[in-house]
Amino acid sequence: MFEKIGKQKILVIGDFIFDVYLKGECSRIAPEASVPIVDQHAKKMCLGGAANAAANLQALGAEVLFCTVTGKDNAFEEAAMILKAKGIDTANIVNDAERKTLVKTRICAQEQTIVRVDEGTTSFLNPTTEAKLMELLELAYAQVNAVLIADYAKGVLTDGVIQLLEQLNLETPKFIAVDAKNFERYACLKPNLIKPNFTEASLLATEKILTKDRVLQVPKWQEQLAQKTQAKHILLTMDQDGVAYFNRDKFVCHFEVPQIQDAKVSGAGDTFISACLLAMLAGSNYKEAIIVAIQAAAIAIKKVDTSICSQSDLLSSLVGNEKCLDQQTLLDIVKHKKKMGQRIVFTNGCFDILHSGHVNYLRAAKEKGDVLIVGLNNDDSIVRLKGPTRPINTLKDRIAVLAELNCIDYIIPYGQPKDDTPIPLIGKIKPHVFVKGGDYQFKYLPEETILKKLNCEIVFIPLTANKSTSRVIAKIRNESSTQFTVPYN
Repeated sequence: MFEKIGKQKILVIGDFIFDVYLKGECSRIAPEASVPIVDQHAKKMCLGGAANAAANLQALGAEVLFCTVTGKDNAFEEAAMILKAKGIDTANIVNDAERKTLVKTRICAQEQTIVRVDEGTTSFLNPTTEAKLMELLELAYAQVNAVLIADYAKGVLTDGVIQLLEQLNLETPKFIAVDAKNFERYACLKPNLIKPNFTEASLLATEKILTKDRVLQVPKWQEQLAQKTQAKHILLTMDQDGVAYFNRDKFVCHFEVPQIQDAKVSGAGDTFISACLLAMLAGSNYKEAIIVAIQAAAIAIKKVDTSICSQSDLLSSLVGNEKCLDQQTLLDIVKHKKKMGQRIVFTNGCFDILHSGHVNYLRAAKEKGDVLIVGLNNDDSIVRLKGPTRPINTLKDRIAVLAELNCIDYIIPYGQPKDDTPIPLIGKIKPHVFVKGGDYQFKYLPEETILKKLNCEIVFIPLTANKSTSRVIAKIRNESSTQFTVPYN
């Protein structure tokens, strides 16, 4: 799936929002107005609205063309730097000097939002700006294989823009996903995928909200939702109550979602529909795609402020808590960890009978970077290296023990009849740091040639005195050979 996601090119069209977080501490009340005083100590700027959807698609591995309209002001200049840092081109963004970029500023104290201040233009585009956007939109549409519409009702999605999309889709059909405040406006597109939340769906169904039994209530809306939206796949999100899936006018099933404490839900919908869209484009069925989307959204809402889910985040989540992965999955994760600027540390060994010396060594290794990968000699490899009496513990058992150490991120077994070194693994992983025990510092290191070629730092960590697997084995054997007489009681 992830391999196919990397081949997707998505057009995002929608309202640009810039999220700003002013963070500080509140310990007193203003005497003149009886309002809390926040002593600001940090300012964070994030992409919001359609820009957040574009950032999620890009982080998940797709290529994005982003069409929108902003003001020609300082807010856009700051946002443009963030877009470019995330690999999103600004060539399809129209800057209108008569408009003001939409900025949502949240003032927070001790992670609690006290107030949100919104500024910016939300009226529909003027004819000149609309024409410029439509010109860029037509050119971009021809280059992609799917379209994500993120309509926050802030003026970018005019009737003219929607009519152009309808015309383009009739001439060259594309997979169209829609997230909007008013889904009826897009019925003419017959979208492949839409994501109304519970409130938006209740308006389409013209039914009063009964929040106590939402899961039981929404299946009754199946015909109205299909008729008014003309959508093929309808994913109705209900926050902690999960996701209801409809295929056209048929309610199919309900999906539960992880219950996350202190969830930061801002932008979660963008992550959800982005992940679901990409999974479907990659050939996943509806069930697989929704599971992927739920996992991606769960990752995003655990993060602070408006956040995204990267491909490595999602890949790690989907493989569960397992630390021992197949080689290709590990390489995919490493690739994206590097894109995020994280330092990869690699070490290797038998780790047959784990003792405090091993633990101290592995903790020290993790401190040399962000991600620690442990190459683990397989059983046959240990027999070749240590003799027929080893290993004491099988590969499966050794993995189970190592996986419980928090300092280890991933474990990868290795060892071939003609090569018991981790050299082939190192060549593929290309770590930033290679760690070895201090006893190897003045010994021949077969990995040294490839490490120098990769410009990889080599670090030797001093071993804990009098701690080794051989000593443990010798002690056990010595004590077991002593004969004890056990008296009757």
